[in-house]
Amino acid sequence: MLRILISSMAILCFANSVLAKEVPVFLEGKVYSTDPSKCGDVTEDDSLQLSKEGIFGLEFGCTFLGFELDKDKDTGETYLAIARANCGDDSGINRPDNITLIAQGEDTITVQSQNEYIVSEAQILLSQRLPENTQLAEAFPDYVSRDCKICK
Repeated sequence: MLRILISSMAILCFANSVLAKEVPVFLEGKVYSTDPSKCGDVTEDDSLQLSKEGIFGLEFGCTFLGFELDKDKDTGETYLAIARANCGDDSGINRPDNITLIAQGEDTITVQSQNEYIVSEAQILLSQRLPENTQLAEAFPDYVSRDCKICK
């Protein structure tokens, strides 16, 4: 029984390491940002930086652990990837996430996250700072889905 368990773990580790090495071509050697004027600087506001390593911002980050790629059947071109990620903030709490990365032409990637924990925390934090009668969607309409533009 122990031998089967060890063999299964070795196969899973091997499969995981193979998956982790395959990076979508639209991320290879490139950096994107939700605010291209802040490329390379995530110390002052809520802008996020996206690269093959993950998504990072002030007091928040998601490290990519591996990718599942979706390729066009006719051209073989990768246009969508699902990244397995470990996300956390300065509180020290980490949560898993599946993040969808959709290439929108040469210089834009749409990033979508369905992590309920992160969305819930954002709602709590934002609701404490919003003026009365402000809807959350008005204040932060693109929290779950944001576009990142290439840094030049």
